[in-house]
Amino acid sequence: MTPPVCTVIAGPNGAGKTTFARRFLSDHRNFINADEIERNLVESSNPKLLAGRLFFERVCQYRARREDFSIETTLSGKTHLRLVRRLLAEGWQVRLFYLWVRGVDISRERVAERVSLGGHDIPQEDIVRRYPRSIYNLLHYYAPLCSSTICLDNSAEPPEMIFAQYRGEAKPVIYDTEVYYLLLGVASNETGAKC
Repeated sequence: MTPPVCTVIAGPNGAGKTTFARRFLSDHRNFINADEIERNLVESSNPKLLAGRLFFERVCQYRARREDFSIETTLSGKTHLRLVRRLLAEGWQVRLFYLWVRGVDISRERVAERVSLGGHDIPQEDIVRRYPRSIYNLLHYYAPLCSSTICLDNSAEPPEMIFAQYRGEAKPVIYDTEVYYLLLGVASNETGAKC
């Protein structure tokens, strides 16, 4: 029997996660995006909190039914580590697609463009804070844990492979050495958010 699959679309703010999911996920009807949930909660006094709760309720529903689903996250925190560990323990495949952009300035510009088109805003300080944390968490926690990780440079079209890593393998397969070492530098905060 084929195991169920959880697909994680991750990356810093403005990396193009939602666009990527709509374009490359074959069935995105089970795509759970807290930002989209929040946008539909106009009557709530605390839409962000309620969206977070609804996000995890939907995850639990798909998990209980062992039905494939996808989520979107910045990976700037470790919230989803517990979920990934549980899914793996239950026999799921967890596929991670990480979309990277070449610097926090691109993140800022893309968020500003999204806002100008009616999309949701992110405070500048959150964008700057999350950028290196997201990369750090990818390299140190999520990539070694997930069944498969594909890291793409989504700064321009089409996205280009940076590295792939598979569970149980100590080292990633590196496709773009220069960019991979740039990621390591950001993660170690040697170059910080200014790369």
